[in-house]
Amino acid sequence: MIDSLTQSFANMQTHYNREIGARDLLQKQLEENEDKLLKAKADIATWEQVQTLLTKVSDYAREQIKSRIEATVTAALTAVFGEGYTFKVNMRQVGGQASAEWQVVSQYGDTEVAASPEDARGGGIVDICSLALRLAMLELIRPKPGGPVILDEAAKMVSVQYLPNLAYFLKQYAAKTGRQIILVTHAEILAEAADKAYMVTQKNGVSEVRLI
Repeated sequence: MIDSLTQSFANMQTHYNREIGARDLLQKQLEENEDKLLKAKADIATWEQVQTLLTKVSDYAREQIKSRIEATVTAALTAVFGEGYTFKVNMRQVGGQASAEWQVVSQYGDTEVAASPEDARGGGIVDICSLALRLAMLELIRPKPGGPVILDEAAKMVSVQYLPNLAYFLKQYAAKTGRQIILVTHAEILAEAADKAYMVTQKNGVSEVRLI
């Protein structure tokens, strides 16, 4: 009888542990998806702002802004991923109003492949396009906003191998514009490239900040 109860308890304990593990996995997936949703909303807001900027100006100003945006985002893609990527803004008329479509043109030998940033090469391309568009907007909007650039996990989907290139691009942008960049990141490579980096940890619900 005792052996039977012991085995029954062990089976219940195993089932309980399995269910706890499944719950923890679902919780982690939920948190990851919530992070992705927040980032997607931020990206959508950026693209909508650029769309608005392009559609509410004169034809001449639109062409100038379009050229600046294409050059800025192409420079970012080249700096991070290397040669072979060009960002294009295609203007068209929809319902009597100007509308913009975005494309990343990839060069494979003599062949060019054009796709939306989401389809070009996964999240890494989207991250860099969205980041570069934010930076371009800061320089194009009039009056030009002052203050630092604050970025929160701006390169979350960029592969580790490209992070040093991204760090170099951000440093170049800061040097050319005179803007300070404040970056929140879990990527040690980006933190190490900063002039000053701080690590924030939590213990018993209390945040601790130290210079690294």
